[in-house]
Amino acid sequence: MTTKEPVIKMKKIAKEFPGVRALSDINLEFYPGEVHALLGENGAGKSTLIKIISGIYQKDEGTMFYQGEECEFENARQALHHGISVIHQELSIIPDLTVAENVFLGREPKKKSGLLDKLRMNKETDEILKTMDLKISPADVVKHLSAAKRQMVEIARAVSQNAKVVIMDEPTSSLSDNEARALFCIIKKLKADNVAVIYISHRIKELFEISDKVSILRDGCYIGTLLITEVDEAGLISLMVGREVKTYIKREEKNLKETVLDLENVSRKRNFSKVSMTLKKGEIVGIAGLIGAGRTEVLRGVFGAEPFDSGTMKLYGKKVCISRPIDAIRRGIGLVPEDRRQQGLMLKKAVKYNITLPSIKENAKYGIVNISWENSSSKEYVKKLNIKTPSITTVSKNLSGGNQQKVVIAKWMLAGSDILLLDEPTRGIDVGAKLEIYNLMYEFTKNGGSILVVSSELVELLGICDRIYVMCEGYITGCLENKDLTEEQIMHLASKN
Repeated sequence: MTTKEPVIKMKKIAKEFPGVRALSDINLEFYPGEVHALLGENGAGKSTLIKIISGIYQKDEGTMFYQGEECEFENARQALHHGISVIHQELSIIPDLTVAENVFLGREPKKKSGLLDKLRMNKETDEILKTMDLKISPADVVKHLSAAKRQMVEIARAVSQNAKVVIMDEPTSSLSDNEARALFCIIKKLKADNVAVIYISHRIKELFEISDKVSILRDGCYIGTLLITEVDEAGLISLMVGREVKTYIKREEKNLKETVLDLENVSRKRNFSKVSMTLKKGEIVGIAGLIGAGRTEVLRGVFGAEPFDSGTMKLYGKKVCISRPIDAIRRGIGLVPEDRRQQGLMLKKAVKYNITLPSIKENAKYGIVNISWENSSSKEYVKKLNIKTPSITTVSKNLSGGNQQKVVIAKWMLAGSDILLLDEPTRGIDVGAKLEIYNLMYEFTKNGGSILVVSSELVELLGICDRIYVMCEGYITGCLENKDLTEEQIMHLASKN
């Protein structure tokens, strides 16, 4: 850790949006060669702060110094030009371009003829990907990659820019443990190169592995800065939320009898093969495995978004063929997808439209939307799920990640779903909101619902599941009762075939 002058110094920074004071009197310093974590619940002001640093937003009050000089970047390009690179939680890569084209976007090397030097782009991108131990080709089109691999492309782009400051907003939210390890190695290299790393994550355990300092924000206010060696996990959580928070739901012994979902040797080419699993009424079953193991694809197969090529699927003992999501919805199955912003929500639509969307046709009169039902139902579920929103007409993109996730869950509960498929349900969500999601899961199963959940956080699966299936390279390698189960046992099965 260094004692040099700060590369970024912020004094009395404030920012307001209509009706909301997002930041108040923020004083922070970030030093070269340090990993400085920002911690706080969703809505605490972390993302607003890094958007001010990177030129996306302009502050309303206060002063920012960059490399000793007062500054205010007018836009993100100007900040990048001065050496500030950002990996945003909402990915900004272009899906129709290749990996190499995304890595060099806006700074493409050219030949003397003026044409793009694609050979150089691919070669340098390949070198970066190899240092990240990432099995992706520079020529791959990004839209064909998984969410986790798209995240790694974003990280590769930031690393390639030789920045003086790298800001990482939830960089491991969709990464497996192995991929997160590769990222941590990259961060250590950045530290060694005297780069300042500003790191935002809700995975508190990883902060103790990579951070030097941690600063806590709460409700837009600065709470304090500590050396990571001066505090433990419980202390950080208490500072972040202002209260003591338990981590997981209380798991109870269940008398599970009725099988609601039965998959027998289902397959989908290039994704998974001969997968068999069962889900009982009132049960929470987890699917563990490394990224690319086929976990997400199995859920999407059950939901009909990517139908099975072969095998048998049964609901309540009867064989069914689900080839479209509408078939699944009619049979009481709801999917909370891995990427809620791209696949789970209409971000530009109001909260009430998102909550009522799957149920609107059944509650229409003569093809006309029943507005009274729409308003009353959405209000009911906003209250029931404790969704923090100014009103049911608030645009969904303006909610925090945790509240957006609760809107996605609410729409399936209103639709009367008996089976919920949850893909990374707490990705990018703070510890307080996680607890609320866990409690919703518990109440759903207590009332007779069943849940099949995919998560890259093994501790999470161990905390909430009754049983855990493990996948590796498209195959089931084990089914484990969650009694005295360890992360090591799961990882052993997840890394062999």
